Amino acid sequence: MNRIFAITLTALLTAGFTASAQRGDRKGQEQPEVWRTMNVPPAPTLTPAQALESFKLAPGFRIEIAAADPLIHDPVAMAFDADGRMWVVEMRAFMPNVDGTGEDARTGRVGVLEDTNGDGRMDKRTDFLTGLQMPRAIALVKGGVLVAEPPTLWFCEDTDGDLKADKKTAVLKNYATQGPVEHTENGLMPGLDNWLYNAKSSKRLRFIDGKWVVHNTRSRGQWGITQDNYGRIYFNNNSNPLYGDLIAGHYSVRNPHHPSRHGVNVPFFNERTVWTARVNPGINRGYQKPMLRDGHLATWTAACGPVIYRGDQYPTAMVGDAFIPEPSGNMIRRQRITWKADGMPNARNAYDKAEWLTSTDERFRPVNMVNGPDGCLYIVDMYRGILQHKHYVTSFLRKQIIERNLDAPIGLGRIYRVVHTSQKPKQSPKISGQNSSQLIAHLESDNGWLRSTAHRLLVERADAKATAQLRETAKHSESHLARQHALWILEGTGGLDGKTIAAALGDGHPRVRIAALRVAEAFTANLGSDEKDTDARIALLTPLTKIVNDTNLDVRRQVALSLPVISVPGGEPMLRAFVAKHAGDPIVRDGIITGLAGRELEFLQRVPGDAAWNKEDENIRAILKSLAGCVARQRDGVRLERLLKLAAKQKSYFQRAVLEGLAAAAFPRGRALKPVAYKSQPLAMAAMAKSEDKAVRGHVERLGKFLVWGEAARPPKPPRALTAAEQGQYDFGKILYTATCGACHHANGLGEEGKAPPLLDSPFLVGPADRAIGIVLHGVTGPITVHGRQYNMSMPALVGFQPEQVAAILTYTRREWEHRADPVTAAQVKRMMEANAKREAPWTEAELLKLK
Repeated sequence: MNRIFAITLTALLTAGFTASAQRGDRKGQEQPEVWRTMNVPPAPTLTPAQALESFKLAPGFRIEIAAADPLIHDPVAMAFDADGRMWVVEMRAFMPNVDGTGEDARTGRVGVLEDTNGDGRMDKRTDFLTGLQMPRAIALVKGGVLVAEPPTLWFCEDTDGDLKADKKTAVLKNYATQGPVEHTENGLMPGLDNWLYNAKSSKRLRFIDGKWVVHNTRSRGQWGITQDNYGRIYFNNNSNPLYGDLIAGHYSVRNPHHPSRHGVNVPFFNERTVWTARVNPGINRGYQKPMLRDGHLATWTAACGPVIYRGDQYPTAMVGDAFIPEPSGNMIRRQRITWKADGMPNARNAYDKAEWLTSTDERFRPVNMVNGPDGCLYIVDMYRGILQHKHYVTSFLRKQIIERNLDAPIGLGRIYRVVHTSQKPKQSPKISGQNSSQLIAHLESDNGWLRSTAHRLLVERADAKATAQLRETAKHSESHLARQHALWILEGTGGLDGKTIAAALGDGHPRVRIAALRVAEAFTANLGSDEKDTDARIALLTPLTKIVNDTNLDVRRQVALSLPVISVPGGEPMLRAFVAKHAGDPIVRDGIITGLAGRELEFLQRVPGDAAWNKEDENIRAILKSLAGCVARQRDGVRLERLLKLAAKQKSYFQRAVLEGLAAAAFPRGRALKPVAYKSQPLAMAAMAKSEDKAVRGHVERLGKFLVWGEAARPPKPPRALTAAEQGQYDFGKILYTATCGACHHANGLGEEGKAPPLLDSPFLVGPADRAIGIVLHGVTGPITVHGRQYNMSMPALVGFQPEQVAAILTYTRREWEHRADPVTAAQVKRMMEANAKREAPWTEAELLKLK
């Protein structure tokens, strides 16, 4: 049965559709054909040489062809191997026509391009892998190549050295969903910390002990992902040019009982205005006034594929700047990034009312960028007329595509190299055959691609003979970047020792100290209790007592993230003192609380004996509330009663903070957690109910709906049992939900800040079934209010779903998470489809609330 469901799901999610009314249309919204009032130039297909003439670059740059059709077709991603060969992912089936019919064709490929004469232009191609369906990401790894072909992540091997894959193994069968291209996982970016990171995803991957391991991290981005020299990760979405994580994203999700948001998904832009070189009528919602300015694209609408410059061919001042493609506007932004004293970014357009690169060619579609081996930036140009995916095309855009012949030709593509005229690019190095000592020497390079590639090779080789040299590099290299890389290479090869970490904790550069704190986490966690390992822990104690007083803000924040999980003698008293001193920083507060996952109560139990915590301070109060909230969300009656006993013995300010934290967590977003039952009222709770402090009494009264006893503790009557057929529907719905809805609404149904409201007890899900059916069939547009909070966002319809599938998803979600609503039948869905057959617009809140 499960196999049948899986086959049905695959067919369902890959099906195309054709409709006279476009899915992107919104009911009641006029689409004036504004392009007819513009002087729109023709959009002929240019040869690669002609296309070069269409570009305008910022002073000091020139653009060159690195590869072009017919050598490549529909490129969407690329990577350079250790010998400078270009591995290109081709999505050849993307939008072969305005309706997207035929996108399920297995025509996607991965090609390997080589420059055989050293002139900087690729002239030889080998097809490494063919027969792929909409592939979208690639990573070069030990022994082969990872290729993303949703839903599968493949490990592909060339066993005979001919650059053609002979063996293909599924590493992950659920790497990505199969849906709209820009809303499907992609990236596979090798991070400084030896993990592979993805956009539009909450997963990171790493090869450990002979197998691929998947860990959760913060969900981020849409299409494209990049990092700077310090491993900070950057990404974007269509309407916002750049976001970044000030801290490693996994920290924010390591405590399931603490919703952490500080220091991640930080905006790296101060305005959204763009400056294109030509009129841009061919954007999906060009009929909306804010989208165009005198016919030119006015604001971001297709931001994607960002890259942080890490090379050595451009002026040094550009290192760390972001370069962001906008394929709808045929341009690329250079975003200048500097840093404020509070650790926040100051990011702005590097040019006044201008862009780094623009083109007058409407078919120039930059969708990705990478740093090259020669220190230059490379641009992946999908080169085509149709950019918008079928799920969102409006009638406005469809008319233009047909009338202006933007639907053909297809199957083209270019990759450009942008060179700074101040110096000649170096030849791409070939380092795959170099020994470990030679690779370690590359860590001193100013070229980030070279450092990262040497880093990858050293971790993959795990050469024990290189350990001593790496430790010396970590301690004594003149380059702080080399010292940082050496630490992470040692972490990846198991070569870390206490002395090296201790030295790095006292390093003169803050970013090395940050790396030392991070690698110390796993190092101490893996130590045993014998004399040697005990000595290793003690060796870290002195540098840790110094670093908790570090004057650098970023280092202090990393102390908060790492110290809770670094296992050393006397670590917790050190942690309490540190938190009390720096509790005013929300990133510090979040870091401590996420690091104490599962130990929040024990930490609170030791707080009263610490003088620094026995004072009325708003910042300490905030931490007490959050820690108590974590205990509430665990819903462990014994631990909750211990916390109440602790609070009852303390001063009223401590009681207020703890009780307020418990109450706030017990009723998140207006929805109560499932009550915790006791045989009788906890004595500590009864005592505080008689407190002279009115606020304490009020919190206790409110908690009476969460901590219950007597008649209130009797469990509610269970919902009727599902029939066998309904249970099968529920099981199928779980598969569908995970594949299509889970990325935004998540497995726990809580949704995600800025992306999706919670489904838990949502009146639009567990209320009248027609509301949920309508949303799935036609989508919903904000504002919409859930649990007293307004969400001004839209959810598109689930395109192509059959009544049985809609019923399955809704049956699952209306019974999951302790919901008690009735299952949904296919007949109900069909009735709603027939009753709203002419409906094109998404539902509004007012319309949904009328459905009974």
